[in-house]
Amino acid sequence: MPITAEQLRNMTTGLSAAYQIGFDGAESQVEKIATILPSSTKSEDYGFLGSWPEIKEWVGDRQLATLAKHGYTITNKKFESSIVVDKDDVDDDLLGQYGLQAQTMGQGVKLFPDKITFSLLCSGFSETCYDGQYFFDTDHPMADGIVSNIVGDIANDTGEPWFLLDCSRPLKPMVFQERRKFEFKALDDMSSDHVVLNDEYIYATDGRNNSGFGFWQMAIGSKAPLTKENLNAARKKLRSFTNDSGEPLGLKGTVLVVGGDNESVGEDLVLTEKINGTNNTLFKKFDLVVSEYIK
Repeated sequence: MPITAEQLRNMTTGLSAAYQIGFDGAESQVEKIATILPSSTKSEDYGFLGSWPEIKEWVGDRQLATLAKHGYTITNKKFESSIVVDKDDVDDDLLGQYGLQAQTMGQGVKLFPDKITFSLLCSGFSETCYDGQYFFDTDHPMADGIVSNIVGDIANDTGEPWFLLDCSRPLKPMVFQERRKFEFKALDDMSSDHVVLNDEYIYATDGRNNSGFGFWQMAIGSKAPLTKENLNAARKKLRSFTNDSGEPLGLKGTVLVVGGDNESVGEDLVLTEKINGTNNTLFKKFDLVVSEYIK
């Protein structure tokens, strides 16, 4: 029996609804560490940050000159996901599995910014930022000297990374740049060459975006053990950063980012009011963000 247009409409409506359920049900954390910025071209040159009065005053002319010199650019990338529905399965009304696939696809789209942004944060020990140094490095130029935004011995520490970030400013330590939002699309025209030749319908989503680094001064990274001493050391480093004139930037650390290996330790450090009967001085000093993409 030929597949009718009504059957296809019903299938598309059902898969679209399943996609939306997956999207709405997923909890994204990207905005906890990243500023979402729109993009209107293939790539964005973040030299424009130098025109922000609050940033110019904050970091100083020398840092902005470095930003302009290195021309820090984030290039949008295209990402896509698709479901192939066999025509015979439509004919036989075997569509349950495809609803689950569509729901999973929607969930993946919602969490995609988390995946690339938290993963990039972990790569900050080997990826450069606006000053030409690694985002997490031991010799960032600052005022009349150099400083480190790493706690521990990065050459020898091998633990799961953790990060103390200051996300209190409009521009957060990470940037998620969005050129085109993901959109659910149905390629189900019964007269199309693809459907006729392959006996299949395609349901897809694609978007253009990418992640990048903001200012390294807002982030401390470490692969050393997550201890009270090391967390306090990270906090002290953030507070010590200055602008070109030697004036404090006013950073203190607001978000502790950990992966699964450090989740319990992180909870003990910032969510437990008393430790062994003694008041915990770090209790609720930071928001705890646990991400499966921290590896």
